[in-house]
Amino acid sequence: MMHFVSNYGVWLVAAFVALESVGLPLPAEAALIAAAVFIARTHDSNIWLLITAASLAAIFGEIVGFWIGRRFGPQLLTKYGNHFGLTERRVRIGHWLFVQYGGRFIFIARFLPFLRNMAAVLAGTNSMAQHDFYFASGTAAVAWIMCYGFGAYSFGAAFASLTSPATVLLGLVAIAIIVAVPALIVRYEERLHAKLRTRDAAPSR
Repeated sequence: MMHFVSNYGVWLVAAFVALESVGLPLPAEAALIAAAVFIARTHDSNIWLLITAASLAAIFGEIVGFWIGRRFGPQLLTKYGNHFGLTERRVRIGHWLFVQYGGRFIFIARFLPFLRNMAAVLAGTNSMAQHDFYFASGTAAVAWIMCYGFGAYSFGAAFASLTSPATVLLGLVAIAIIVAVPALIVRYEERLHAKLRTRDAAPSR
């Protein structure tokens, strides 16, 4: 990923972020982290350029995904979802979470790998009010980019100087968190699916 960032720069990282926000299963999170670390170590670019470009890309991608969902609806997810990692199970979980939590789901989904690339399409499919979606998705996109971008940049700068053992320890903790999050998400997905099955199997009153 470092090689990718070195050769192609901030704008292709922004493209990754935009396309993932639309619904494609691309490693936008990894690209963002790699770009921020690369900038911290080499100073070949400006971290604010990365943050601004990625934030605008995420917002744009969410808007496109929203209108795709509004225009084409459930048939798009049913027909093509599996090709993009949006399995029937994940779509059902996402739909249930959206119905339960609305705008809060849109915000939280930005930080969760398997929900991030379906949140906008689900919002459009469920005819969420435009201004509510724009506010929730926009604030979530900026928060996510700044959290991961500045966090990775800080760790990259700290590792470049290696000022203390505490810096190394914090860096290792950050790496462990990044590696562990996907596993935790998959486990939580299983729990949500089990809860959804239980709800569907319960007799209606």
